[in-house]
Amino acid sequence: MSAPGRPQRGNSERRRLTILGLALLCGAGCAPASSRRAAAPDRAPDGTAPGVLDPQAARYAQLPEHAATRLQQALRDAQPHAAHVWRDTPPIGEDGTLTGYVEISRGERTKWEFDIAANRRAVDRVLDESLGGYPVNYGFVPQTISFDGDPFDVLVLGPPLPGGQLVRGHIVGILYMDDEKGPDMKVVMSPVADPSALTEADRTRIGAFFDAYKQPERSAGKWSKVLGWGPATDGLRLVHRTHGFFNGGRASAASD
Repeated sequence: MSAPGRPQRGNSERRRLTILGLALLCGAGCAPASSRRAAAPDRAPDGTAPGVLDPQAARYAQLPEHAATRLQQALRDAQPHAAHVWRDTPPIGEDGTLTGYVEISRGERTKWEFDIAANRRAVDRVLDESLGGYPVNYGFVPQTISFDGDPFDVLVLGPPLPGGQLVRGHIVGILYMDDEKGPDMKVVMSPVADPSALTEADRTRIGAFFDAYKQPERSAGKWSKVLGWGPATDGLRLVHRTHGFFNGGRASAASD
């Protein structure tokens, strides 16, 4: 029986208050996924339009401590350079296009990685012959830091592009995956100069490669697992998120 003078609440009202209480206690990540979707704002806190969020989106809310530490070291490594590709190139242009830096050309077996201290690419290793070459141009988005402490990965569709160059394009999706270091998602872009659609054949081919490309290194504790694909809106959201991590780390370094 309800208390005298207190109006009874219907099931829908009690459910709304329960969800609100959960959010106040532990944040939106604790509320049921269906409730988070229903309560989603028109714009995300970072200004991007919400997309179909990955089921584990809460994993991407904060930068892990080890990644924040690596960011601070990377900023120190870049400091001697008056101009630096990763540190000084805006990730999104005034026209809304994404900028990516190509580390590895499509078809290459040599795994190049950007050496932040040297401000150029360096050879990391050569992939096992059984894997063939990279199925897509591979690189990173400048002025970002991702959850493994490296710049946010980008996959650039289309024919092979020379390594060591910047390319502008439109976001067309995101590849969700994990490896031994945690979340390792990759934003996918189509170059402005040579537009390419992200086809189902592309998804199959690229996904199979990234599912298998660390198998020869399993004895060293390395592995990878593709979780699925997301829309361009999720890709844009995570570019803004990882750019925000970068800006926060740079501001912290400047205040020390």
